[in-house]
Amino acid sequence: MADEHLSLVGSVEAVCVEKNISFRPMHVAGDIMNSDVKTLTMDHTVNACLKFMKAYRIRHVPVIDLPMEGEKRKKPAFIGVISQRDVLRLASPDAPKDGRQKWDKKALRQLLSQIVARKPLSASPNTPVSDVIITMLNNHIDMVPVLTDAVLVGVITTTDILKLFLELDKAICQLYPELAKKHPPHDILSEPSGPKAAFFSWARKTVDSIMTTDLICLQIHDNLAAAMQAMQDGGFRHVPVLDEQMNLLGIVSDRDVLRHLPFAGRRPPLQDKKFREHLFSTDRKNASLELPLDSIMTRKVEYISPASTTIEAVSILRKTKMSCLPVVDEQGKIVGIVTVTNLTHLLLSAYEPTQTMQ
Repeated sequence: MADEHLSLVGSVEAVCVEKNISFRPMHVAGDIMNSDVKTLTMDHTVNACLKFMKAYRIRHVPVIDLPMEGEKRKKPAFIGVISQRDVLRLASPDAPKDGRQKWDKKALRQLLSQIVARKPLSASPNTPVSDVIITMLNNHIDMVPVLTDAVLVGVITTTDILKLFLELDKAICQLYPELAKKHPPHDILSEPSGPKAAFFSWARKTVDSIMTTDLICLQIHDNLAAAMQAMQDGGFRHVPVLDEQMNLLGIVSDRDVLRHLPFAGRRPPLQDKKFREHLFSTDRKNASLELPLDSIMTRKVEYISPASTTIEAVSILRKTKMSCLPVVDEQGKIVGIVTVTNLTHLLLSAYEPTQTMQ
């Protein structure tokens, strides 16, 4: 019998132990981190970093400093992190009229030592997963390095967070195969306070229960400046683009914006006072801000229905490597957006003690 003070994760693990079913621990950072970390050094260039990210299909690169010959330390020192957003902002040139991305040659020659974000928020292998999630949510970051004695031993990204969803769902369905069915068995409905009911509630939670409905939408004739303003005002990373009939045409992400802003030079030393302040900083008279959204938005957008499960949303996001899904009703109208952030909040709730596990 699961303890009433256990979290959902703890309760699933307890029942797995009781039924002799294998369940990978997911309590601390060391349990879930990716230890096969791809790194670059401070002497690599932005150009090398771009190629590196593309080759490994990653959006964050830890930067290290290798020990010099004769130096006492034997292991590489962790310096900081380069994110795709930083590279896009610090290396992008004035966007040409056709909207295609080109690169400033001077920017491509910059060394990573000039733009690396030093001393980022980090975790140790013993940091609780819930604390890692809170760090990511509160600071709008998608990757947390894991350090032991200042040495990089792993990273946790939003991809790892989505993976936890699928592992938790798999364990629940192993415990109770009937929970994989769309409609709940009668015994679940008759025992709403039991562990099986709580597991079913998690496994079959629908997108409409967690999606963001307070949307700022733009239209095809709006420009890049309007998208920047909408993101900063709402603290969003994505803005849907609609036609005059309010049908979804595409999505503009903060990365789409950054690809078309002019070269910004070195990373500023101060923290943002406003959402995306240092990334979006530019001369408001720059011609790139007049680019129409139809020239920069992503048109082939995966979407999902309000009645779809959150597990279905996670599966699509992992497969497509996207970070948001528009939620569209039967009439083809957008009614919300489900993002990795929404899902991360939901996963955090699975680590909080619950009174429904009696």
